[in-house]
Amino acid sequence: MRLIFIDESARDDRYYFFGALIVDAAALRTIEDGLDAAATDVARSVPGFDPETEFHAVEMFHGKSGWGCVPPQVRVRACMSTATVLARSTASFVFRGIDLRAHRAHPVTDARPVHLLTLAHVLEAVDEHLEGADPSEQLGLVLADDHHAADGARRSLRDVKTGVSSGWTAGPLTRIADTLYFGPSRESRLLQAADFATYFLNRDRTVPERDHRAARATARIVRAVRSITVEEAVWCPPDARRPARGRGAGWVREV
Repeated sequence: MRLIFIDESARDDRYYFFGALIVDAAALRTIEDGLDAAATDVARSVPGFDPETEFHAVEMFHGKSGWGCVPPQVRVRACMSTATVLARSTASFVFRGIDLRAHRAHPVTDARPVHLLTLAHVLEAVDEHLEGADPSEQLGLVLADDHHAADGARRSLRDVKTGVSSGWTAGPLTRIADTLYFGPSRESRLLQAADFATYFLNRDRTVPERDHRAARATARIVRAVRSITVEEAVWCPPDARRPARGRGAGWVREV
């Protein structure tokens, strides 16, 4: 069985994303140990930094919360270490998004909560990916950060697993086990790794980096994340598609 750690990320009122980090036992240990080692490295360099601090990507990037005392060069090093750990692991990553403006303009999909629709899309992609795994590994258990819509997400998963929610997925999900399990990301290095990968693919698609140093560092991080990415797509309702206007617009499959 594989474990699937999922996280969400938005960009203003334009896009909504979900990322899913799919791990076997080896990847789980590699990522957990790797992020702990990166945190220890930061603590050696920065007096007062707590090595238990959450690897929350937006805080790492902007130097907020527990990362507020960490100089930019050390934060970049921690981000690069995290990206390298992911790239060297046996994990796989799925990234799915929705064009929110097209979603709102569509008379059918607008009635579907975007959080649950994007969740259905990312789990459908995970289900398809698991089909290619070893037969003993073709079942996945999903774990997510605590979310106010937990009950709705569980109900949505039940529906898409059985195929009773027409229009959410192409068919039933047969390789997702049981239900969705929720816990605090601050206690899970794997949920933090899913957050990290999701944030940086979001940022790469939606934010032009104005500082050349940030652009160079972000590009290296994104390359590492994409090295384990098996599905990357942004969805737009069929009759709302329009010519792409910049990164992330329209319907895109890149992996």
